[in-house]
Amino acid sequence: MDAQFNIAIDEQFISPICDFTYTWCLNCGVQDQQAIKFTIALSELITDIILFAYPTESNAHFEISYRHNLTNVEIIVSEVGEPFDPDRHRYDSNKMREVGDFEGAGFRLIRRFCDEFVFVNKGKEGKEFHLSKEIDVQSIDRMLERSRAEKPKEPTAEEIEKPDLQADNFNYQQVAPSDAEDIAKLIYRTYKYTYSKEELYYPKKIEETLLGKEKLGVIVRDDDGLSLGYFAVLKKSDSNIGEVGEAVVSPGYRKRGIMSNMMKRLIEMARDQKLAGLYGKAVTNHPVSQKVNNKYNFITTALMLADTRNVIFTGFNEDYPQSVSVVIDFLPLFIPEEVTVYMPAKYCDIITDTFKELNIPIRASNSSNYRMAQKSDIDLSINYSDSTSLLVVNKYGPDFVTVLSEMMTSLKKQEDLNAIFLDLPLQNAATPEQFDGMKDLGFIYSGLTPLFHKQSHYLRLQKVYSELDLELIEIYSEFGEKIKTLIADEYH
Repeated sequence: MDAQFNIAIDEQFISPICDFTYTWCLNCGVQDQQAIKFTIALSELITDIILFAYPTESNAHFEISYRHNLTNVEIIVSEVGEPFDPDRHRYDSNKMREVGDFEGAGFRLIRRFCDEFVFVNKGKEGKEFHLSKEIDVQSIDRMLERSRAEKPKEPTAEEIEKPDLQADNFNYQQVAPSDAEDIAKLIYRTYKYTYSKEELYYPKKIEETLLGKEKLGVIVRDDDGLSLGYFAVLKKSDSNIGEVGEAVVSPGYRKRGIMSNMMKRLIEMARDQKLAGLYGKAVTNHPVSQKVNNKYNFITTALMLADTRNVIFTGFNEDYPQSVSVVIDFLPLFIPEEVTVYMPAKYCDIITDTFKELNIPIRASNSSNYRMAQKSDIDLSINYSDSTSLLVVNKYGPDFVTVLSEMMTSLKKQEDLNAIFLDLPLQNAATPEQFDGMKDLGFIYSGLTPLFHKQSHYLRLQKVYSELDLELIEIYSEFGEKIKTLIADEYH
């Protein structure tokens, strides 16, 4: 359960906030002692905000947002109180012992009780504090060892193989919460413990996402009810599109057309549920995933350099010597309404060509008439495991470039990032001029992210900190190569 609260500056709210936080952590799967520590960290932070951030205001408020996924929990605290620089308030153990000065001790405690703690200065937008805690899922090996005596031995892929059966001989059904255990078993039979998404080994976690309608998918069974294949779409939280994100076919049943049949049914299901489009993030250290997407008319729209550092690929034994880049492949499921877009002149041609490849109608405008918001509004999300962050611009204010620069500085100072990605709204008339104003920040092209936020089109830029050899990046489609060539010219 994700949640967001607007809290008044009043000490009486500290206790109920802590009660909620502790219970929320437990419900998300955080172990008891870690939930207590995480709650103490938040308590220290909000106490400081309530007591010190608004010394002259009695009716002020601050926001707390709770987010979680299958592997970690994150709390984001936002406030617009007095300016604050944590570097000027560092804990000094000598001062503490000699004169009883505990300045900075609160931040030291917060960092000790969180896995990640990031302070982001957003200028006139105020400040954000990101607290993150990994969910300590117990070892798969220990869990399996404990239950081995209680459960019958799983059949091997060779034991269940029926070579005379082809794709149309199997049963294709929409996945349901009751399929969770069979999905986990299928992942284990196929990949042992090498599949990159560890949460798919845990039936309870799979069941939770299906009950929460976070994904839709297809499961394939034989006439005996044994699961042979699984393919799922993860729904995007801030727009009406989905990511083709999980796919597996039992080894003994590959190359029979099962994956093709699942993809066809998945596309049909997504259309039935009125999703506007599907996208896939395909790795570029080999072209296999890109080929599958291309077969079903997905169009490559972006190349994200150094998007992940932690990828495990079954069947590809060679070491990959750098962070893994990915392409975004997009498939519109319906032709959207024509909208007006405002493209920076530098990228007008490539963006226009991408819309044409997608068959998405647009009206290009050069109008410079727009009204600025009073202040900028930029959403920040941090992918701690992949060491990347994404900034999404909702509104431009007069302080946009300053706020963006401050956020980048805050992130880079505290996190060892591979890359920062930035989404600019193409349906906002201020985008071309604001793009020109940020030319000194070091962003280069990434691509088009169609319908990615609030059913609107965005230009994705990237600031890359990793050293990369772009010759090692394999692109399958001709249009994808065109995007890579443009990016390579800017990267070097």
